[in-house]
Amino acid sequence: MKTKYYLVFILILITSACRQPKELVYQNIQNFKLRQANLQQTEISLDLRLYNPNNYGMRLKDADVDVFINGNKLGKMLVTDHFAVPGLDTFSMPVMLNVDLKSVIPNVLQLLMNSEVDVKLSGTVKAGRHGVFLTVPVNYEGKQDIRSGIKW
Repeated sequence: MKTKYYLVFILILITSACRQPKELVYQNIQNFKLRQANLQQTEISLDLRLYNPNNYGMRLKDADVDVFINGNKLGKMLVTDHFAVPGLDTFSMPVMLNVDLKSVIPNVLQLLMNSEVDVKLSGTVKAGRHGVFLTVPVNYEGKQDIRSGIKW
C-alpha cells in the first residue's frame, strides 16, 4: 500500500517539475561594445535585460537567437555558458552577437539617422532547473532606442 503512495507522489513530482516555463519577457538592450571587427564579421557584446515571469529561479544555456533590425538580419546571438536567472525579477544577461557586416552596411545610414529601430528576436534557449532543461522559444518584436544603449 505504501508503494502505491510513493509511486503516486513520485509521478506528481515528476509531472510538476517538467512544466514548460513561461517565456522570458524582453525589457531592453544595454551596454553595446564593439569587441572585434574585420571585413567579414564583427563581434559585439551587449547586456540583454529580461524579466522572468516564473515564480522560481532557473538556469539558461545554449541560447540560439537571430537578431533583426528594421527587418534585416543583424546576426546571431549565442550564449553557451550556464546563466542563473532569479524568479520574478529583471536581470541582465551578457551576450555576444556575431554580426554579418554584409547585412548591416546597406542600413548604416538609416541606423545612424534614426535613434529608434524595430528590433526582432527569434530563436530558442534551453531553460531549466535541477538538471532538467526544456527548449523555450524566444520571440520579441518592438521598438528600441539604440543610442541609449551604446557605451562609448
